[in-house]
Amino acid sequence: MRRIHAAAPPPSHSTRRAAKAEFDELSSDPAIRRALWDEQSGRCAYCERTLRDPARPDHQTRIEHFHPQSGRVWTADCSLCSGAIDNHDASTRWTNLLLCCDGHQVAGSDFTCDKSKAATDICADFRNPKLWTHEQVVVVDRGGRALPGTGLPTGAEAVVDVVLNLNARHLVAARKAVIAAQLRELGRMRAINGGLTVKQRAKFAARLRAEAETAEFASALLTVADVLLRKGGSHTQT
Repeated sequence: MRRIHAAAPPPSHSTRRAAKAEFDELSSDPAIRRALWDEQSGRCAYCERTLRDPARPDHQTRIEHFHPQSGRVWTADCSLCSGAIDNHDASTRWTNLLLCCDGHQVAGSDFTCDKSKAATDICADFRNPKLWTHEQVVVVDRGGRALPGTGLPTGAEAVVDVVLNLNARHLVAARKAVIAAQLRELGRMRAINGGLTVKQRAKFAARLRAEAETAEFASALLTVADVLLRKGGSHTQT
């Protein structure tokens, strides 16, 4: 899960906020959903699956509140993670709004992301990718498993594994496939060139990092760029 570089909300969001609109009115605004989609490069804020264009009638995207809309407790962590001043403000605050996938596996039973999270308040144990200062909130190991990134609270592992269910079997398999494909390409390049120089490895890593700006399961690409290549890219199979 990568950090989301927050963009300015669309004018309609500011207009509706100024008019003290409730969230239901905001969520029905196509411009707001489109702006969230653009801000996240068309990917789910949590699992990084590619989201359908919200203009499609079958987009199946969900607007998620990082601090839950039904939250009753308000702490310093809630303020930090939402950018809001209280529960009511958080329900429409731009920095508290994320766009997520439908949360379903193909079979429709292994819920993930905000479908799994529901109204759970994770502010004390996790961090909002829209307000996080590190490049990644969640990193991916070589086997495709999601792990808490550096600097998260001690309860972050439970959020990743249980609350968001980011290690659901289908997500791990998808990330592992992305990593395996890049390692095969790395092995092919090594075979053609009789090995890879430091400069060639750096170029490969730079390409992966550029692709990660818009690619599905971007954190898996960063695994190859930041870990495998940094160690010399000596392994070519998973």
